[in-house]
Amino acid sequence: MGADRLLVFARRPAAGLAETRLTPPLPPDDAAAVYEACLRDVLALAARERARIELWYEVEDRAREYFEAEFAHLPRAEQVPGSLGERLHDAFAWSFADETERAVVVMSESPTMPDGALTAAFTDLREADMVLGPTRSGRPYLIGLRAANWPKAAPLLRAVEWGTPSCVRSAIERANAEGLVLRVLPGWYGIEDPEDLARAREDARPESHLARWLASDTGRRYVAPAPGGPDRR
Repeated sequence: MGADRLLVFARRPAAGLAETRLTPPLPPDDAAAVYEACLRDVLALAARERARIELWYEVEDRAREYFEAEFAHLPRAEQVPGSLGERLHDAFAWSFADETERAVVVMSESPTMPDGALTAAFTDLREADMVLGPTRSGRPYLIGLRAANWPKAAPLLRAVEWGTPSCVRSAIERANAEGLVLRVLPGWYGIEDPEDLARAREDARPESHLARWLASDTGRRYVAPAPGGPDRR
C-alpha cells in the first residue's frame, strides 16, 4: 500500500501494565500516566514522517476498546503473543505481504528520540538491509527492514535475545552470517526507570506530553529539576 510503513508498538496505559520498572518510586497510576505521555509523544514524532503509521498493540482485556476510542484515526493491529522477536517477525511479515518496501518498528518508550532519527532509519534502508537503534537496556528503540531481504532476515528476528545487553552484538553477528547489511543508529534510551525520567527532563520537547507531566506537581514530586536547570512549569 505504500513504500514506507511505520509501526508503533504499544500497550494500553494501565496501572500495573505499563512501565512497571518505574514503580517504585511512582505509584502504578502515575507510571501509567508517564507511559501514556510517552506513547502520545512517539505518535507525534511518527506523524512527521511521510509513511503509513500503524498502531500495533499488545492484547489484553481492554486494549482494543482503549485504542479504538483514543486513536480511531490510525490503522490498528494486534500483536501476536510471544517474545519481542516473534512479535517483530509477525509485524514485518504482514507489512511486506501488503507491498511495503521499507518498514520500521518504533517502540513507544522513547519519546525523546533525537530529531531526524526516524527519517534516518528510512533513509538508511534505501541502501542497508536492516537498521537498528539500540538502548542501554538492550531493547531496541527502533528496528527496520526492507522488503527486498524478506524473508531472508526473518530468522534473525527470532534468534536475537532482544532486551539483553548483548543483543546488538548478536544482531550484527547474525546479520553478517546471513549476508545482510546492518546499520546501527546512535544509541538512545527509553523511559524505563527513574533515572531515565530525570534525563528526559532535559531532553523532552517543551510542547510534549512528557514535558507537561514532568512539569506538573506530580512530576516534580518524583523528578526534581536539575540544579540550575530550567523549570518548565
